Amino acid sequence: MALPPLGGLQGPRRGSLPLPPRNQLRREAAVEEPDSPPESPEGSPGGPYRVVLAGESGVGKTALAGIFGGLPDGAPHEDEHPGESDTYERRLAVDEELTTLILYDIWDQGEAGGWLQESCLQTGDAFLLVFSVTDRRSFSRIPQTLLRLREGSPHPDPPVILVGNKSDLARSREVSLEEGRSLAVMLSCKHIETSAALHHNTRELFEGAVRQIRLRR
Repeated sequence: MALPPLGGLQGPRRGSLPLPPRNQLRREAAVEEPDSPPESPEGSPGGPYRVVLAGESGVGKTALAGIFGGLPDGAPHEDEHPGESDTYERRLAVDEELTTLILYDIWDQGEAGGWLQESCLQTGDAFLLVFSVTDRRSFSRIPQTLLRLREGSPHPDPPVILVGNKSDLARSREVSLEEGRSLAVMLSCKHIETSAALHHNTRELFEGAVRQIRLRR
């Protein structure tokens, strides 16, 4: 049975927005709540904020993007025209403030270290670094990918959230919740576990990304 869409999301736009040149489950929050209402960035109240999904292939990035974009059941999109539905733009309310969030799911489309990934690094205001809790290899490559994100980003301290996806597959789990949290602490990132299949913690993930961007502006 399909779960209801993400609350507070308005006006989905699905397509290929061009990258600017160079440029048992537990509910948990991806980030701490700020003590006071965040201020809007100068010159860009309410965004748009650009968030990039990164990580190894097969960890569920496209499924998470589909949930954000409002696809039925968050199912991966398989269009006749590849590359035309890899970016989503939505308006969502976070802490009673409307924000435009643009989500890019294009990390796997380019070669490692190629121009497309470099463009992602230049473009992203925040990064969702996804691994599968059922695939230790995807988890072990997090530090290497995070180093690329931080070195390639024009921002001195870009927000990064480590996302342990597929948390519903308990019998296949290879990475514990404690391991994910410990790595996030060691790498100075936030951490959250999600299940794209069950829509578990997905709203918290996207709202958390917005809060992290606001805290750094």
